[in-house]
Amino acid sequence: MSPKVIAVAGLSAIAIAASGCSGDSDPETEFTAAFKKDFSTAPWINHITGVKRSSEYPTSLVVTTDLHKASETLGGAICHAGFQFADDHELGDRIEAVVMLGPDGEEGGCA
Repeated sequence: MSPKVIAVAGLSAIAIAASGCSGDSDPETEFTAAFKKDFSTAPWINHITGVKRSSEYPTSLVVTTDLHKASETLGGAICHAGFQFADDHELGDRIEAVVMLGPDGEEGGCA
């Protein structure tokens, strides 16, 4: 085997390892899974459909739900969990707000 082939194979292996096993890493999917794991016993956890970081000002953690109108208490609990999640996963300094969205994209619940 030529040194070129070995070098290319080595670089390919490094690139695959750096990008994850499949190379199909999706931050929103990873955030959602981690959020659901962290709050698995919360009574509202089954209403969470997505969690992602948004770089729009202010930098925020966006929690999408299947709730059309959340009660103030439920929305407050989900938003509080969002801030706790950001702190626990060392995103706290970079997250300025938590935004809760309903299935229609309507914002609500977070103060």
